[in-house]
Amino acid sequence: MFDIHEKSALITGGTSGIGLATAERLISAGARVAIVGRRKEGAEIAERIGAQFIQADLCVAEQLLDCVKKADQAVGPLDIVFSNAGIENTGPMIVESDVVEFERVLALDLKVPYSMIHHIAPLMNDGGSIINNASVAGLLQLPGYSQYSAAKAAVISLTKSAAIELAPRRIRVNAVCPGSIWSEMLPEGHPEVELVETLCPLERIGQAEEVAALVHFLASDDSRYITGVAIPIDGGITAGFGLPLLAKVMRGIGHTSCILA
Repeated sequence: MFDIHEKSALITGGTSGIGLATAERLISAGARVAIVGRRKEGAEIAERIGAQFIQADLCVAEQLLDCVKKADQAVGPLDIVFSNAGIENTGPMIVESDVVEFERVLALDLKVPYSMIHHIAPLMNDGGSIINNASVAGLLQLPGYSQYSAAKAAVISLTKSAAIELAPRRIRVNAVCPGSIWSEMLPEGHPEVELVETLCPLERIGQAEEVAALVHFLASDDSRYITGVAIPIDGGITAGFGLPLLAKVMRGIGHTSCILA
């Protein structure tokens, strides 16, 4: 099940969080994996898990092109690409936000996935799988998430367009849309934690390994009839309001109902 033995994979943002968890899972399933990251210690991380390491700042066009060449040399023609690198920028409202910062968010969260597809798809094996890491923020909006949500919503649109264009080669393109996941970007004590534990019907933050499991499925031939979709992995936030949230709201407005029983 979810067989990817001897397949070659490239994971951007692979030195921590979801990217690292995915690399470890794909390697354990028998794939040859190259991870991309900016940090020098990425080489040690890659050696520890049995991956190849490519150091690159993917926002620099020359380094992105070099990364594509090195990936082909390191693990062979690619079967799997997980475009995972990204940054989060939440807090300021639109009228208070910095346009320069918005451009920085777009550069990594949108332009890099676009450029990866542009440069890598022609070199991939037919029948391969491209997975973009979007976000639940691309499916719903909260105050202060405008820049991040706009970039991730565009990634979902890009995913659908690429799926249609690459279908003749049976290259599938899908997006995963994680909710809040424990990582360097979301440490213990982050204000988002309490918010998500209230909004989320499952009442918890997700684990990177849970997203890695979904990526593994989408990378395998078991998902060969799935393309052009954005799959939430968010504990139910996009499904609707959970009982914990409804109970707090009802108490806050001074009402009781059967949902509090």
